[in-house]
Amino acid sequence: MGIKVKVLGRGTYEIEYRNGMRVSDVFKKLGLLSTEYVAVRNGEVLIEDEKVNDGDELVLYAVVSGG
Repeated sequence: MGIKVKVLGRGTYEIEYRNGMRVSDVFKKLGLLSTEYVAVRNGEVLIEDEKVNDGDELVLYAVVSGG
């Protein structure tokens, strides 16, 4: 089945699921830095160490800062 990842402004990707996979693994597979994006699943913000499950759908929001 895999994990569906929507990166706002960049597109949607399908990642092959591996047992024990974490949010940090998703960032690595996509070549993204976790300091530049916030991962959300079902409206809930996830931390890097959070496990993901086969069939999950994640949305990655770019972090914007400034004044």
